Amino acid sequence: MATVKGLYDLIKKRQAEGEKIGILEQSIIEAYEADEPKQTTKEVHVSFIKYKKQKD
Repeated sequence: MATVKGLYDLIKKRQAEGEKIGILEQSIIEAYEADEPKQTTKEVHVSFIKYKKQKD
């Protein structure tokens, strides 16, 4: 059984080799790329608090 990722990779490989793809294959590519997360990084806010040891 084929996965959507497997089909996508196969179609992109055939397209890179110069083979023309059909309407169904193009729609598979568009649907997969629409669901693909665009953001690869995540913004994180960090606070660092350093406590000085008190001298007695």
